[in-house]
Amino acid sequence: MLTEFEQSQNQLAGTGQRFVNYLVDIIVIYVVVVIIAIPFGGLTQLVVTNPAMYYLVFFGLFFLYYGFLEGTKGKTVGKMITKTTVVTNSGEPMSVSKALLRTLCRIVPFEFISAFLGGPMWHDKWADTMLVKDN
Repeated sequence: MLTEFEQSQNQLAGTGQRFVNYLVDIIVIYVVVVIIAIPFGGLTQLVVTNPAMYYLVFFGLFFLYYGFLEGTKGKTVGKMITKTTVVTNSGEPMSVSKALLRTLCRIVPFEFISAFLGGPMWHDKWADTMLVKDN
């Protein structure tokens, strides 16, 4: 069921835009990991040889990236490119805490499957958010 805001706006982002957002954002996160790791040669070796350290660095940046950008701007680099914005279901701007909750929901195993089920993606549903096209 659509909220009043969704019905009045009717500008929800499509699956294609979401996929582009995901690809761009993951590439940006990996580039940042490399940029951070290069000056610290030992860190690079540790991240490459120690899976636990890799996941710690990757997910730390993952949460910082989404939490900060979505929480303060409602947009990540991918969303800037596709001209979409994350808002609450009532159409209000995102908060950092709401963005962190949304990001936490993203790491649920098989969450990506929700893109193919016809309804909102789970990270939107569970965090009461939505991705809308910019006007």
